[in-house]
Amino acid sequence: MGEGHSVRSVLSLLEASVQTKVEHVLRAHDFFSPLRHILVACSGGVDSLALLDVLDRFRRAGGAHITCAHVEHGIRGAASRADARFVKDYCAVQGIPFTCAAVDAPAYARAHRMSLETSARILRYEFLYRAREECGCDCIATAHHADDLAETVLMRILRGTGTAGLAAMQEWDGVLLRPLLTATRTEIVSYARARALAPRSDETNEMCDAMRNRIRNKLLPILRADYNPAVGAALVRLSTLAREEDEFIAELSADALRRAEDAGGLSTAVLCGLHPALQRRVLRLYWQKATAGGKDFSYLHEEQMRSLIFVRGVAQIDMPHGYTAVCQYGRLILKKKEIQNDQPKDPEIILPIEREYAIIDFQDFQIRTRRIRGVRPADCLRRAGAYTIYADAAHLPPLILRTRRAGDYLRLPVGQKKLKKILIDDRVPQEQRNRMPLIAVAGGSEILWIVGGRRSILAPLTEETGEIVEIKCVKETIAT
Repeated sequence: MGEGHSVRSVLSLLEASVQTKVEHVLRAHDFFSPLRHILVACSGGVDSLALLDVLDRFRRAGGAHITCAHVEHGIRGAASRADARFVKDYCAVQGIPFTCAAVDAPAYARAHRMSLETSARILRYEFLYRAREECGCDCIATAHHADDLAETVLMRILRGTGTAGLAAMQEWDGVLLRPLLTATRTEIVSYARARALAPRSDETNEMCDAMRNRIRNKLLPILRADYNPAVGAALVRLSTLAREEDEFIAELSADALRRAEDAGGLSTAVLCGLHPALQRRVLRLYWQKATAGGKDFSYLHEEQMRSLIFVRGVAQIDMPHGYTAVCQYGRLILKKKEIQNDQPKDPEIILPIEREYAIIDFQDFQIRTRRIRGVRPADCLRRAGAYTIYADAAHLPPLILRTRRAGDYLRLPVGQKKLKKILIDDRVPQEQRNRMPLIAVAGGSEILWIVGGRRSILAPLTEETGEIVEIKCVKETIAT
């Protein structure tokens, strides 16, 4: 009797702990309110079912409204379909609005030559973003927890990363909310037990074919048993500290980059006067700007470029993706080799702006588009930047993704201006101009957006704007 009472007491404490942690995140980001609406991603597993249960309890106590979203990935056959029925039935009993999508992740993986895990993630988030808009939700809540964060940090350490990579996931990024990020899996499982939840089990999580599963099932247990029982907490703490320090250094680096910029390159005199940590950051920022995304730029590449800034005279080093780093006359610049004649020229892809959410691969990076409703134009404009723009859907003509052509122009606030003149004024290196991705009006020479650069005045957001189109340029891989 006494032992049973003790177990119940422990479970009750763990239940309260998870609730408290979730409530803290909700209140910190202004989501504990009946005026808010949260889309909750739920697979039916213990983590997401526990999150759905907590948020449902808060909903009944005056918190945010919730809608449950489930994706059937088409990977595990009947078991996967049974998961979908389970979540649907659970929501019906609890009175939770439910939306679901069935996708074919294996076919998508084959068509795009990517891993099954990556294809499932892309399709899952494509649906979640679309469902968020359709349901009028303010955010997407996922069940990532402290153990997931620890696994991500450790995986990035093994692959080789800097402080930016250690920062990994965050509680709120403007769209995704992770209320369980400070809770451990043990706490979540105990919460589910205390609440008598009966989650589904995905046997693929126990397989060690994917790197993350090997870290979860093999490496972390060894680290806990033989080195540090609290290794998970240590990795989470490392991620938190790295994020804070990375944000601080990012501000210093952006200012240093502005001071170092010189005619499309960087002044070696300015670079030499910086701390080595800032030198690396500035070089990485320059690489991102010059290559439209910063693809495949490792610590070794940083050091190779950094070695050039101390060279007197002329020197150069080959870099990834056909770039060459050249130091001459006190200036470091990245140059791109000309595309060979036997390669395809002038690619053109229709931009599917009529779809709710889409991802288009184009020359080693991705263009993502999504339609937004119920959001103030001013809020979107605050999020706009070099790699994200917003446009009024009602005034947007058909668009294509392509590279530059003779006669291209932009309509700017000061009047119409030829693209060639803009690229010269903006000091875009000659060897980069023919490869720059452009969002253009289909069948014409008008350019809406030089990706990473200027945007025309076509289809601006106004107070009368209803539906908004977001166009974003990102790296090919989607963050976990």
